[in-house]
This record gives sequence, C-alpha cells and structure tokens, in this order.
Amino acid sequence: MIEFAQKFSAEAGSIREVRTRLAHVMEQVEAQLAKLLEDEDLLLAKVYRPLQRQSGKRLRPLLVLLSAECFTDDLSQAIKVGACAEMVHNASLIHDDVVDRSSLRRGMATLNSTWGNKIAVLAGDSIFTRALDLLIDQKSFRLLKSMTYMFSQMCDGEILQVLNYYNADVTVEDYIERIKRKTALFLAFCAEAGAVVGGASEEEIQALANFGLNVGLAFQVADDLLDFVGDESTVGKPVCSDLREGNVTLPVIHALQTASGPQIRAIIEADEITEQDVEVILELLNKEQSLDYAYSVAQRYVEQAISCLDVIPPSPAKKDLIRIAQYALHRRY
Repeated sequence: MIEFAQKFSAEAGSIREVRTRLAHVMEQVEAQLAKLLEDEDLLLAKVYRPLQRQSGKRLRPLLVLLSAECFTDDLSQAIKVGACAEMVHNASLIHDDVVDRSSLRRGMATLNSTWGNKIAVLAGDSIFTRALDLLIDQKSFRLLKSMTYMFSQMCDGEILQVLNYYNADVTVEDYIERIKRKTALFLAFCAEAGAVVGGASEEEIQALANFGLNVGLAFQVADDLLDFVGDESTVGKPVCSDLREGNVTLPVIHALQTASGPQIRAIIEADEITEQDVEVILELLNKEQSLDYAYSVAQRYVEQAISCLDVIPPSPAKKDLIRIAQYALHRRY
C-alpha cells in the first residue's frame, strides 16, 4: 500500500508552481472571496470567518484564470468568475459535510460540527446566492445558465451517490456518470468560463470545456483512490471514510468483478461495514490489483484532457493547464 501511495507524490508540487506564477492575480481572487464572506453583523461574521482560513487548493479559480490567460492578458473578469466558482464550491462542501456528517474538512472542524446542521445548510445557501450575485454582475447569460445547469447536475450526482450506498450492483458506467455530474462538470464549467471571458472562439471554448471535464473525471477517480491509500493528516479527513459509509467507488467496483467479488459483495450488502471489513476489503483490492486499475483509468483521463489542448496556441498558461491535469492524477490531498 505504501508503494502504491508513492504514485501520488511525483507531481505534487506542480500546482504550487502554478500558484506562484499567478500569485499577484490570486491575491485579487482572495480579496474578492474575503469581500463576499464579509458581514456587518458580528454574530453572522463568527459563522463565516473560519471559512476564510480554509483556503484549499483554489483549483477552480486557477482553471478559470489559466483558461482566460490562454487568450487575453486582461484577467479582471476571470478574477471575479474564479471567485464565484470557489464560493459555489465552498457552498457545496458545506452541504456535503452535512449529508456525510463529517466533522473534519481540510484538517479543520466543519461548519456543521461547530454550529449544527441547520446553520450549516443555511450558510451554504447564503454563500451560493452571494456567488451567483457576483456572476450576475458579469452580465453573461451564458455563464449564468452554465453555472445553474452545472450546480443542478452536481446535486443530482450527490443524490445518485446516496441512493447507491451499499449497492454492490453499481457498474463502471454508473460510477462514471455519477462522478461526471458530481465533480467533472464543475471543472468543465471553470475551464469553459475562463475561455468565454478570455474571448476564445467556439472551437477553443469547447476544447477547454472538454479539458476541464476530463480533468474532473481524473480528479475524482484519484480522490476515490486517496480514500484508500492516503493518510488522514494529509487528506484532511479519515481514510476509508467513503468505504465505511457504503459509497461504492471504482476500485471496489473493479474488485466486485473478480474472483473476490462474492466476498466483497457479502460485506457491502450487509449494510454495515466494520473496521475488520475495511481491512478485508483493502487486502482484496490489493490482491485483485483494483487500485492499479483505477489509477490507470485516472491516467487515461489525464491523457485525454491534455490532448484536448491541441487546438490551443502555446503559452505559459497552456503549460500550466497541463500541470493542473498532471496534478489531478498525482496529488496527495
């Protein structure tokens, strides 16, 4: 397991290099985020203030900025759209934590564990509407329509995930459709939005959207892998948490189709996965090389993402988009 986990460290620094090059622009994104989370009511400010410290990777603003930078030097619109995307992402994470009953996010206490589910859900709603208000200011019906479609699909993807808890009959196709809605369409929106505000052609906009979609698929497959091979101090949440709650992801789906399938199926269909069950499944995933299979699937999506950039002219931004795609596969958190 340790040897496999090392696959996630080869390009881990690549996103830091991107953030360093765009540091002056990301500072403006952070200023926008701080402004959106401000509240004059001191009691409300106590709720929102911790969110400003949970910075995360800022992957979505970076995708917007880089996609725009491929076509323009004026990133003023991209900065606002990137901040909007990050706010929507944060709103979705708050709701995810309520649904999953999570107590940790990025190594810090979640909003629901501090303030309870009611306040967490309402805070998530508030953050989402603040983000949409910023997008409305851009006066782009296209981006607004794309955002609302993406968010509805994200919610449907989460619903599908919950409805399929402890379902040993989930297929690879079911899983890909679910993560497409849950994760990949959001990254597709970010890359598409950057291209739109950057003044790209329709062919280039579609190419960036397809790039983001494939990066998103790779990102989620890798994320599901990290649930098995990561460590809590790095990932920021308990390892194997998805497995414990009955979320059947790609490595398990693969193993269910092998000789170890009946044993794994019996564990999953019991509707309660114990610590001993977790150890058994981990051993079987290694035995059937299911982790390697999932890694190869993520690798294929990264390759497809990079090929989508063939129509984009060479530039530092394009090189950084390739780094982002590689990061989706090799990241450790």
